[in-house]
Amino acid sequence: MPKDTFEFIRIVSPDDVAEYLSSLALGLKRGRVSLESGDRALHLVPASELKFDLRVKHREDKGKLFLKIAWKAPVSVRAADLRIGARARRPRP
Repeated sequence: MPKDTFEFIRIVSPDDVAEYLSSLALGLKRGRVSLESGDRALHLVPASELKFDLRVKHREDKGKLFLKIAWKAPVSVRAADLRIGARARRPRP
């Protein structure tokens, strides 16, 4: 399956970042996250279990906060996908 990417990098206010994070949180709660910027859009349906990675680097003169949310598509096996067969034994001579 091809990889689809979306990137958005801007200098914004803390209020703007809080709004983005609030929208992301709401989308995660609803089970669907949509990202749009200009003519670019990406729609995600996260799995029911997520990997959450939060890392912080802090120095006197600057700080960084890294947030990563990851998931794998669930592997669904339907009963119709499973076939089990059995053959009758051949009688021994």
